[in-house]
Amino acid sequence: MKICIIGLGYIGLPTAAMFATHGHEVLGVDVNKKVIDALNKGRIIIEEPFLDEIVSGAVKQGSLRASTEPEVSDVFIICVPTPINPDKTADLSFVESGTRKILPYLKKGDIVILESTSPPGTTRDFVGSILKEAGFIP
Repeated sequence: MKICIIGLGYIGLPTAAMFATHGHEVLGVDVNKKVIDALNKGRIIIEEPFLDEIVSGAVKQGSLRASTEPEVSDVFIICVPTPINPDKTADLSFVESGTRKILPYLKKGDIVILESTSPPGTTRDFVGSILKEAGFIP
């Protein structure tokens, strides 16, 4: 199965590494070119015990790579930050950006997962409305 992870931070990178070491082809997508370059060399720029070894092995094995752009995949997992606004509501701008970024690569039958911390109903109401607007019925 081909999996595309949007966001390679403390949630996305370990998620990508675990899927890659369990027989899946994984593409990690991030806006930070330093993250992309490091990962494609089998290195990481975050602190996480043993993750560097796992990532290095997955990259050498060819099951994990990174890019600034998504690709056609079977599963898309959005793992982006959801900071808190001054009025204590969730800032969903990164979720929106990540969702819109996958639209050109999405096809009928694909799975879209929101892994980001978000208020109840965000996947159904917020992400779902973007997918529906693009012609996909979640």
